[in-house]
Amino acid sequence: MSDGNTETPSTSEPRNGVQTSNETTIFAPSVGLVRIGPSAYDLTFSCVDQGANEVLAVGVGTDANGKNVHAFVQAFVGESYVGVEVGDDNSSILFEPRLEVPLEFTFQHDILRFDKVEFVTDLDVDTATYTPAGTGSVVIECNSYETELPRTNA
Repeated sequence: MSDGNTETPSTSEPRNGVQTSNETTIFAPSVGLVRIGPSAYDLTFSCVDQGANEVLAVGVGTDANGKNVHAFVQAFVGESYVGVEVGDDNSSILFEPRLEVPLEFTFQHDILRFDKVEFVTDLDVDTATYTPAGTGSVVIECNSYETELPRTNA
């Protein structure tokens, strides 16, 4: 016999990328795919909404060979940037966009997208010389937002 004061235990079910329980709320991680020429990197991102449809995002992961991959994405009108570093402290390659080609992005429904990025390596900003690395893209699904970018030990 029930006295009307018993509580039914609640179960936790994911809803729109969010899983809730009585004690915590867990957000689905922000994820992204970076393509540079024939290479593709699946990364986990931290996104920071800067307002006015501008976003900063930092991604981490590993490539198919187990090398570290770090990405920094700045989606600002007129000041966009994408940098992807593959490797470790002893040997790494930095991929950046070619200087002469403006970076265009879209940010809709929490999806940040850069298409047709002309990536280069060995970029010298003084002489504008570089080594072509291939055309690529960046797609990031920001499922949650941080208040600031995570600090690294670099």
